[in-house]
Amino acid sequence: MADLTLPTRSFLALAAIGWADGSMRRIEAAGLVRAAKECGIAGADVTEIERALTQHLGLESVDLAGMPKWQQVLTYALASWFAWLDGVASTDEQEALAKLGDALGLEEPLRVRAAAAAGDIACLPEGGRPDRYDFIKLIARLRERLPQLKV
Repeated sequence: MADLTLPTRSFLALAAIGWADGSMRRIEAAGLVRAAKECGIAGADVTEIERALTQHLGLESVDLAGMPKWQQVLTYALASWFAWLDGVASTDEQEALAKLGDALGLEEPLRVRAAAAAGDIACLPEGGRPDRYDFIKLIARLRERLPQLKV
């Protein structure tokens, strides 16, 4: 499970993606909190994420520098899933995803593979529901698509 661990700042960036369209739906907030907990976030860090889900947070306020490549790719994959969680990724969300990819320093081929892996898992039965999304399967799919990345 260690390869599923992400820093709090990854989830703050995801909250910014969620706010990109100007609103945060309850299903989006629930999905993000569940993902954070499954990725090892607890205590005061969960509270910080929950606060970011109730107060508009801009991506520019999150420092994403220095993350290992695996965490960058996993963050981007989760952001891709999160942007599509309500069934549509608005133009604003797509622009925010591009900014996230830039902030993470991810090359376009990695972005495409990460987003495709997240989509593969979302397409599984009930995978589009935040309470059913399988983060372990996302890790496995990313490993399949990107075997060169060290976890």
